[in-house]
Amino acid sequence: MSRFLRSVRRLGFATFLFTLGSSAFAPTLAVAEPSQRGFQIPIDSISEESLDDVATNWKANILRVQIANDYEIAEATGAEYVTRINTILDKLDTKLPLLQAHGLKAIVCLSSPPGGLETHTAPSHHRMFSQPALQDEYVAIWRIIASRYAANDTVAAFDLLNEPATRKSLLNPSAKNWGALSIQTLAAVREYAPNKLVIIKSLYGDPSKLTSLPPIQDANLAYSYNSYFFSKYQHSGVYSTPFSVERPSPVAIKRQLRRNLAPFYFKLYTRVQRKLLSPSMFPPKLIVGEATVSGCAKESGTFMNDLLSGLETDVSAIGRTRRGSAIRNYERALQRWERRNKRRGRKPRPPEFTQDDFNFDITHVGYTVHAYGEYYAWDPRYSCSMTGEYSLSPSDTDRGIVIKSFFSKNQ
Repeated sequence: MSRFLRSVRRLGFATFLFTLGSSAFAPTLAVAEPSQRGFQIPIDSISEESLDDVATNWKANILRVQIANDYEIAEATGAEYVTRINTILDKLDTKLPLLQAHGLKAIVCLSSPPGGLETHTAPSHHRMFSQPALQDEYVAIWRIIASRYAANDTVAAFDLLNEPATRKSLLNPSAKNWGALSIQTLAAVREYAPNKLVIIKSLYGDPSKLTSLPPIQDANLAYSYNSYFFSKYQHSGVYSTPFSVERPSPVAIKRQLRRNLAPFYFKLYTRVQRKLLSPSMFPPKLIVGEATVSGCAKESGTFMNDLLSGLETDVSAIGRTRRGSAIRNYERALQRWERRNKRRGRKPRPPEFTQDDFNFDITHVGYTVHAYGEYYAWDPRYSCSMTGEYSLSPSDTDRGIVIKSFFSKNQ
């Protein structure tokens, strides 16, 4: 075990952060308190034993449960798709009482829409963006899901689609793009569940593509992305030789967070200023669907700490204060100009903000770690040998120690 992780375990995470004066996420910064911290978990991995471990040992309070993955659904459409979905939901119904008994909530996330993927080759493409009729089936299946769980308090949120995939060259001119389709689907869900949190993810789960979503006015809406800021490193041993990619620095992680998300905050702020959205829509509720790193990545525990620290860091007061100061200076200058009977000097210009003015605004209300009870590379209970072989660790892995430290803040 590294010196870093021994320090985390010996001091406790909060004390350790305070002593880590050289960290890119320095202790002088306020730390946000997301209300949701948990795991992504397959339905088949949900059992009395696993939930007892997740809730008691890991202290998770939310589980992101994916339904209808490509292996279960493949290219099913029409009545066959509905039948398969209902079979999966029947199984979920048997699991939800177990979650409730352990004080856990579920995010129900649709993994594969009708027709599945037309091509898996990057950039992948969901068939429903080539065949518009499948979009009607997609909206219809969400009516089924929403009506089924609208009154179930154990289901905390609906995640409309894990990683919506549409390639421009394959988009049917008669089909809706993801933004328009998500608005239509949200409206359908609201027919049954007006108050349930609905999560809309960016194309491919890419945080930089959040800006492509249209204005969406809904008080119970959250935006989401998957935090693969350094995909090549995070997938070490999955698509490459184990431990062959160097770990990104904390500074690089912070830079990527801001580079990918500040433009989205700026765009939402601008929409509010233009009255395309109400003031309540800024700042946005932001949830990370998959926060992860392969067990075969170099210093994976350190990276996981740096990543989750970034997701939990809240210095939004700095951004608000700076913008507020610029606005107040303008208002004072305007008052002085008006007192001079508007005849002397040029009228002051209001401040013009750019996306860089929103670098400090980024906060998250929750995140789920990918994954528990799924592929070994992502399961923090498994360690990776130098030859890339996974085994269930008899003690907490480096990643496990870090994740438990953060999850321990759940109330």
